[in-house]
Amino acid sequence: MAETTQRTIAVELSTMRSGSTLLKALMSAAPDISSLPEINFSKFRSINAESQIHALCDERIIVLKRPAWFNDAGSYPKLPKVENSKQLILTRDVHTNVASLRKMVFRKFESSMPKGFVDRWLAKNYWSRAYDSLLRRFPNDLQKNFWVRYEDLVSDPITWTEQIFSFLGSERTEGVDSYPPPKDYEWKWGTDDGGDKIKSLKVQANPVPQKSLDILERVKDIPRVAVTRQRLGYTLFPTSEN
Repeated sequence: MAETTQRTIAVELSTMRSGSTLLKALMSAAPDISSLPEINFSKFRSINAESQIHALCDERIIVLKRPAWFNDAGSYPKLPKVENSKQLILTRDVHTNVASLRKMVFRKFESSMPKGFVDRWLAKNYWSRAYDSLLRRFPNDLQKNFWVRYEDLVSDPITWTEQIFSFLGSERTEGVDSYPPPKDYEWKWGTDDGGDKIKSLKVQANPVPQKSLDILERVKDIPRVAVTRQRLGYTLFPTSEN
């Protein structure tokens, strides 16, 4: 195992259903970056936290991922108690995030759930709260903190992963648009993404369906949501691609 002083702990921060499994998978294409399942990094709060994290894998760069849950959106994240870490913050626009959250929460009943109230609650009390918390704490300084939008990552994965590898100090310098399967575990619902798209092992185009755009129409004028979108750089209103 590499020496402790030579290792980097990178914490991946996001909302649920934002593409965090894809980002983690793309990073694992580098030989010195870990491939770990989703881990509740907030449990590493003791004086032995750093050695406990180092014991998780042999790679020099250790990526810990656990998106904000509904109950801790306003206080997310509780970072591991380590002397130094880097933060990767992944954002996804409100309408596609809320559409995916609806599917996760309601499953086969999703289409019958009331749209107005549910969409507004998820947008204001989860999506905005979580990203407002991250914006307060982690300026995009490209030294300790690196922000990337899911939409940009999917549209140009090679450019963005090249920048991420550089930020993390990886030995890999070229970006990627594909990734290996996970080591010693499987992607599955409840932890990582368990869908067919992630199992293709390659970034795929992600057209925005009309029902997601309908969500944007329902939530875009909520003051808190509008401010958060603007702060994250989502100043345009997309159109349907299918």
